[in-house]
Amino acid sequence: MKGRELPPLEAARVLPFRRPAAAVRVRRRSAWATLGRPFVQAVAVVGLPAMVVAWALSSPAFALADLELSGQRWVDEAWVEGALAPLRGENLLRLPLEDVERRVAAHPWVAAVTVEKRLPNRLRLILDERRPAGLLRSSAGLAYLDRHGRVIAPLVGSEGPTGLLLVSIGTTAEVDLAGAFAVADELAAAAPAWAATLSEVAALGEDDYRLDLGALPFPLLVRSGTLAERLPALAALLPDLEGRYPRLAFVDLRAQRRIVFQPVVERS
Repeated sequence: MKGRELPPLEAARVLPFRRPAAAVRVRRRSAWATLGRPFVQAVAVVGLPAMVVAWALSSPAFALADLELSGQRWVDEAWVEGALAPLRGENLLRLPLEDVERRVAAHPWVAAVTVEKRLPNRLRLILDERRPAGLLRSSAGLAYLDRHGRVIAPLVGSEGPTGLLLVSIGTTAEVDLAGAFAVADELAAAAPAWAATLSEVAALGEDDYRLDLGALPFPLLVRSGTLAERLPALAALLPDLEGRYPRLAFVDLRAQRRIVFQPVVERS
Protein backbone atom coordinates (compact mmCIF):
# COMPACT_ATOMS: atom_id res chain seq x y z
CA MET A 1 0.00 0.00 0.00
CA LYS A 2 1.50 3.25 -1.05
CA GLY A 3 1.30 6.33 1.14
CA ARG A 4 -0.01 9.60 -0.08
CA GLU A 5 2.71 11.68 -1.66
CA LEU A 6 3.34 15.16 -0.31
CA PRO A 7 3.61 18.03 -2.72
CA PRO A 8 7.09 19.24 -3.34
CA LEU A 9 8.34 22.09 -1.15
CA GLU A 10 8.66 24.32 -4.12
CA ALA A 11 4.92 24.17 -4.60
CA ALA A 12 4.08 25.35 -1.03
CA ARG A 13 3.03 28.97 -0.72
CA VAL A 14 4.31 31.18 2.07
CA LEU A 15 2.11 34.13 3.08
CA PRO A 16 4.05 37.31 3.82
CA PHE A 17 3.81 38.74 7.43
CA ARG A 18 1.82 41.97 7.47
CA ARG A 19 2.08 44.47 10.28
CA PRO A 20 -1.16 46.05 11.49
CA ALA A 21 -1.84 49.44 10.08
CA ALA A 22 -1.99 50.98 13.55
CA ALA A 23 -0.51 49.55 16.74
CA VAL A 24 -2.99 48.88 19.58
CA ARG A 25 -2.38 51.33 22.40
CA VAL A 26 -2.70 50.00 25.97
CA ARG A 27 -4.20 52.59 28.37
CA ARG A 28 -2.60 52.60 31.76
CA ARG A 29 -4.84 53.49 34.80
CA SER A 30 -3.48 56.38 36.79
CA ALA A 31 -2.44 55.89 40.37
CA TRP A 32 -4.94 58.54 41.51
CA ALA A 33 -7.82 56.67 39.90
CA THR A 34 -6.66 53.43 41.51
CA LEU A 35 -6.49 55.01 44.94
CA GLY A 36 -9.62 57.13 44.53
CA ARG A 37 -12.04 54.37 43.69
CA PRO A 38 -12.05 52.80 47.21
CA PHE A 39 -12.47 56.27 48.68
CA VAL A 40 -15.51 56.94 46.53
CA GLN A 41 -16.95 53.57 47.49
CA ALA A 42 -16.33 54.28 51.17
CA VAL A 43 -18.09 57.62 50.86
CA ALA A 44 -21.05 55.93 49.18
CA VAL A 45 -21.27 53.19 51.82
CA VAL A 46 -20.58 55.24 54.95
CA GLY A 47 -20.97 58.88 54.11
CA LEU A 48 -24.38 58.73 52.45
CA PRO A 49 -26.08 56.93 55.38
CA ALA A 50 -24.36 59.34 57.76
CA MET A 51 -25.79 62.25 55.81
CA VAL A 52 -29.26 60.66 55.97
CA VAL A 53 -28.96 60.16 59.74
CA ALA A 54 -27.76 63.73 60.23
CA TRP A 55 -30.73 64.98 58.24
CA ALA A 56 -33.20 62.83 60.20
CA LEU A 57 -31.82 64.01 63.55
CA SER A 58 -32.39 67.64 62.61
CA SER A 59 -35.42 67.46 60.33
CA PRO A 60 -38.67 69.05 61.60
CA ALA A 61 -40.50 66.09 60.05
CA PHE A 62 -39.48 64.02 63.11
CA ALA A 63 -40.47 66.61 65.71
CA LEU A 64 -42.80 65.17 68.37
CA ALA A 65 -46.32 66.34 67.62
CA ASP A 66 -48.85 63.67 68.60
CA LEU A 67 -49.57 61.35 71.55
CA GLU A 68 -51.49 58.08 71.49
CA LEU A 69 -52.69 57.00 74.94
CA SER A 70 -54.31 53.72 75.99
CA GLY A 71 -54.98 51.73 79.15
CA GLN A 72 -56.01 54.72 81.25
CA ARG A 73 -59.05 54.98 83.49
CA TRP A 74 -57.89 57.05 86.44
CA VAL A 75 -55.23 59.07 84.63
CA ASP A 76 -56.59 62.07 82.80
CA GLU A 77 -55.32 62.43 79.25
CA ALA A 78 -54.94 66.18 79.74
CA TRP A 79 -52.55 65.49 82.64
CA VAL A 80 -50.35 63.31 80.42
CA GLU A 81 -50.31 65.94 77.70
CA GLY A 82 -49.33 68.56 80.25
CA ALA A 83 -46.56 66.38 81.68
CA LEU A 84 -45.08 65.83 78.24
CA ALA A 85 -45.67 69.36 76.96
CA PRO A 86 -41.98 70.34 77.44
CA LEU A 87 -40.99 67.53 75.08
CA ARG A 88 -43.21 68.60 72.19
CA GLY A 89 -41.14 69.63 69.20
CA GLU A 90 -38.19 67.50 70.29
CA ASN A 91 -36.70 65.21 67.65
CA LEU A 92 -38.39 61.83 68.12
CA LEU A 93 -35.29 59.87 67.11
CA ARG A 94 -33.16 61.53 69.77
CA LEU A 95 -35.86 61.60 72.46
CA PRO A 96 -34.87 59.34 75.41
CA LEU A 97 -37.77 57.08 76.39
CA GLU A 98 -36.58 57.09 80.00
CA ASP A 99 -37.43 60.79 80.22
CA VAL A 100 -40.94 60.14 78.94
CA GLU A 101 -41.46 57.26 81.37
CA ARG A 102 -40.20 59.31 84.32
CA ARG A 103 -42.58 62.16 83.60
CA VAL A 104 -45.66 59.94 83.19
CA ALA A 105 -44.78 57.70 86.16
CA ALA A 106 -45.03 60.76 88.42
CA HIS A 107 -48.81 60.36 88.37
CA PRO A 108 -49.95 58.50 91.52
CA TRP A 109 -52.19 56.13 89.56
CA VAL A 110 -49.46 54.99 87.16
CA ALA A 111 -47.87 51.67 88.14
CA ALA A 112 -45.91 51.28 84.90
CA VAL A 113 -45.83 52.77 81.41
CA THR A 114 -44.72 51.36 78.08
CA VAL A 115 -43.55 53.95 75.54
CA GLU A 116 -43.16 53.31 71.81
CA LYS A 117 -41.92 55.64 69.09
CA ARG A 118 -44.16 55.78 66.04
CA LEU A 119 -42.35 57.54 63.23
CA PRO A 120 -42.36 60.18 62.03
CA ASN A 121 -43.71 62.27 64.94
CA ARG A 122 -45.88 60.29 67.36
CA LEU A 123 -45.48 58.62 70.76
CA ARG A 124 -47.61 55.70 71.87
CA LEU A 125 -48.07 55.25 75.63
CA ILE A 126 -49.67 52.19 77.24
CA LEU A 127 -50.47 52.77 80.91
CA ASP A 128 -50.65 50.11 83.59
CA GLU A 129 -52.65 51.72 86.37
CA ARG A 130 -52.73 50.80 90.02
CA ARG A 131 -55.90 48.99 91.06
CA PRO A 132 -57.85 50.30 94.06
CA ALA A 133 -58.90 47.65 96.58
CA GLY A 134 -60.08 49.84 99.44
CA LEU A 135 -60.55 53.30 100.87
CA LEU A 136 -58.47 54.52 103.78
CA ARG A 137 -60.35 56.71 106.24
CA SER A 138 -58.18 59.10 108.21
CA SER A 139 -58.24 62.62 109.57
CA ALA A 140 -57.16 63.84 106.14
CA GLY A 141 -60.24 62.32 104.50
CA LEU A 142 -60.63 59.31 102.23
CA ALA A 143 -57.88 57.95 100.00
CA TYR A 144 -57.65 54.97 97.68
CA LEU A 145 -55.61 51.95 98.77
CA ASP A 146 -54.21 49.07 96.74
CA ARG A 147 -54.11 45.51 98.06
CA HIS A 148 -50.58 46.06 99.32
CA GLY A 149 -51.90 48.68 101.73
CA ARG A 150 -50.26 51.56 99.85
CA VAL A 151 -52.08 54.85 99.49
CA ILE A 152 -52.72 55.72 95.86
CA ALA A 153 -54.46 59.08 95.79
CA PRO A 154 -57.12 61.04 97.69
CA LEU A 155 -60.76 60.44 96.85
CA VAL A 156 -61.93 63.46 94.89
CA GLY A 157 -65.61 64.28 95.22
CA SER A 158 -68.25 62.45 97.19
CA GLU A 159 -68.74 59.51 94.84
CA GLY A 160 -66.23 56.74 94.39
CA PRO A 161 -66.28 53.21 93.00
CA THR A 162 -68.48 50.72 94.82
CA GLY A 163 -67.30 47.45 96.33
CA LEU A 164 -64.18 48.85 97.96
CA LEU A 165 -63.28 47.84 101.50
CA LEU A 166 -63.25 50.68 104.00
CA VAL A 167 -60.08 50.59 106.09
CA SER A 168 -59.29 52.78 109.08
CA ILE A 169 -56.49 53.07 111.62
CA GLY A 170 -57.66 52.52 115.15
CA THR A 171 -54.47 53.68 116.82
CA THR A 172 -51.69 56.15 116.17
CA ALA A 173 -49.14 53.35 115.85
CA GLU A 174 -47.88 52.38 112.44
CA VAL A 175 -49.71 49.36 111.08
CA ASP A 176 -49.52 47.22 107.98
CA LEU A 177 -52.66 48.16 106.06
CA ALA A 178 -52.21 45.20 103.73
CA GLY A 179 -53.22 43.03 106.69
CA ALA A 180 -56.72 44.53 106.53
CA PHE A 181 -57.28 42.89 103.15
CA ALA A 182 -55.76 39.64 104.40
CA VAL A 183 -58.12 39.46 107.37
CA ALA A 184 -61.07 40.29 105.10
CA ASP A 185 -60.10 37.33 102.90
CA GLU A 186 -59.78 35.19 106.01
CA LEU A 187 -63.30 36.18 107.07
CA ALA A 188 -64.64 35.33 103.61
CA ALA A 189 -63.18 31.83 103.87
CA ALA A 190 -64.36 31.22 107.46
CA ALA A 191 -67.83 32.86 107.35
CA PRO A 192 -68.92 33.86 103.82
CA ALA A 193 -72.34 35.08 104.92
CA TRP A 194 -70.83 37.44 107.48
CA ALA A 195 -68.10 38.56 105.08
CA ALA A 196 -70.74 39.71 102.59
CA THR A 197 -71.88 42.30 105.15
CA LEU A 198 -68.38 43.55 106.10
CA SER A 199 -68.39 47.34 106.01
CA GLU A 200 -65.13 48.35 107.68
CA VAL A 201 -61.82 46.96 108.94
CA ALA A 202 -59.92 48.98 111.53
CA ALA A 203 -56.24 48.20 111.98
CA LEU A 204 -55.52 48.29 115.71
CA GLY A 205 -51.85 47.39 115.58
CA GLU A 206 -49.75 44.25 115.18
CA ASP A 207 -52.19 41.56 113.97
CA ASP A 208 -55.29 42.96 115.68
CA TYR A 209 -58.31 44.27 113.80
CA ARG A 210 -61.83 45.45 114.43
CA LEU A 211 -64.49 44.19 112.01
CA ASP A 212 -67.79 46.01 111.53
CA LEU A 213 -70.38 43.61 110.12
CA GLY A 214 -73.93 44.22 109.07
CA ALA A 215 -74.74 40.64 110.10
CA LEU A 216 -73.82 41.34 113.74
CA PRO A 217 -75.12 44.16 115.96
CA PHE A 218 -71.67 44.66 117.48
CA PRO A 219 -68.08 44.95 116.19
CA LEU A 220 -65.68 42.03 116.40
CA LEU A 221 -62.14 42.34 117.72
CA VAL A 222 -60.07 39.63 116.07
CA ARG A 223 -56.49 38.52 115.53
CA SER A 224 -55.45 37.53 112.04
CA GLY A 225 -54.85 33.84 111.51
CA THR A 226 -57.44 32.77 114.12
CA LEU A 227 -60.81 33.40 112.47
CA ALA A 228 -61.36 29.88 111.18
CA GLU A 229 -60.96 28.59 114.75
CA ARG A 230 -62.74 31.32 116.71
CA LEU A 231 -65.79 32.21 114.61
CA PRO A 232 -67.60 28.86 115.01
CA ALA A 233 -67.41 29.25 118.80
CA LEU A 234 -68.92 32.72 118.53
CA ALA A 235 -71.70 31.49 116.25
CA ALA A 236 -72.61 28.83 118.81
CA LEU A 237 -72.71 31.44 121.60
CA LEU A 238 -74.75 34.06 119.75
CA PRO A 239 -78.26 32.83 120.76
CA ASP A 240 -77.29 32.99 124.44
CA LEU A 241 -75.74 36.45 124.09
CA GLU A 242 -78.73 37.85 122.26
CA GLY A 243 -81.08 36.45 124.91
CA ARG A 244 -79.13 37.90 127.81
CA TYR A 245 -77.99 41.28 126.58
CA PRO A 246 -80.02 43.73 124.53
CA ARG A 247 -76.89 45.44 123.26
CA LEU A 248 -73.20 44.68 123.20
CA ALA A 249 -70.45 47.27 122.75
CA PHE A 250 -68.10 44.69 121.21
CA VAL A 251 -67.08 41.02 121.27
CA ASP A 252 -63.37 40.26 121.58
CA LEU A 253 -62.10 37.00 120.06
CA ARG A 254 -58.40 37.71 120.43
CA ALA A 255 -57.93 35.63 123.60
CA GLN A 256 -57.00 32.06 122.84
CA ARG A 257 -59.53 30.18 125.01
CA ARG A 258 -62.21 32.69 125.89
CA ILE A 259 -64.63 35.14 124.35
CA VAL A 260 -64.74 38.58 125.93
CA PHE A 261 -67.79 40.77 125.46
CA GLN A 262 -68.83 44.14 126.78
CA PRO A 263 -72.54 44.87 127.31
CA VAL A 264 -73.81 48.41 126.76
CA VAL A 265 -74.90 49.90 130.06
CA GLU A 266 -78.16 51.78 129.60
CA ARG A 267 -78.22 55.03 131.55
CA SER A 268 -81.48 56.06 133.11
